[in-house]
Amino acid sequence: MNKLISLEVKRNRLRPYYIAVLIGGFTLLAFHYFMAAIPLIDPTEADIAMFSSYDFLFNLNHLVSMAIFGILGAVMGTRFVIEEYSGAKAILSFSYPISRKKMMGAKLWLVFCYPVAAMLLCGLVIGSVFFVTESLFPLCVDHLTRETIGWAFLSLLCHSLLAGAVALLAIWIGFLKKSIPVTIVAAVITATILCQVLSSAFSFRPVLFILLGVAAILTMVAVRSMFYQVESMEV
Repeated sequence: MNKLISLEVKRNRLRPYYIAVLIGGFTLLAFHYFMAAIPLIDPTEADIAMFSSYDFLFNLNHLVSMAIFGILGAVMGTRFVIEEYSGAKAILSFSYPISRKKMMGAKLWLVFCYPVAAMLLCGLVIGSVFFVTESLFPLCVDHLTRETIGWAFLSLLCHSLLAGAVALLAIWIGFLKKSIPVTIVAAVITATILCQVLSSAFSFRPVLFILLGVAAILTMVAVRSMFYQVESMEV
């Protein structure tokens, strides 16, 4: 599997995705500080109490991050999966003396792991920078505790896994239609639905774990479906 993943990385330039992650990371860092500064910018804001809470700030940042990196993963999938199994490229893919299932598995694993790892890395950097500056020049009136830091990390991990799930589910839908636009639209819709559900239950943390479980089941169904499709494809 590792050799197949290395082969995919060599065959496809990842530099555009590295740049996208870098831009996304700086944007999310700026967004995080802007949200934290709202009580200072506009003290009359009706929801000032929410923006003064570390839990709310990190949940909001993780939601936006999940959408960004989930869509990024879907865009990667259009290149690594949708294009590779469409038209003449499908003939080339099937010419390798490697199991179709293993080849597809390597592609899907890469497309899942990249957004998850990228979001984790960006989230850890953003969280570390923010917590350090808060300990020196606090923007929030909320108290910074170990529990707050622990929940921020757990939330980041769960939302990162959801970003990977968004990517795979969108790729599945796009693979059924062999369509790049369908893949991207599916990613946007899936991410939007997840953001709507999670944002309406910020204070009820179990919802995050429930959605993660549902996403895991749907992702397994999607992967098995794509394995079956690629095994039964004729070129």
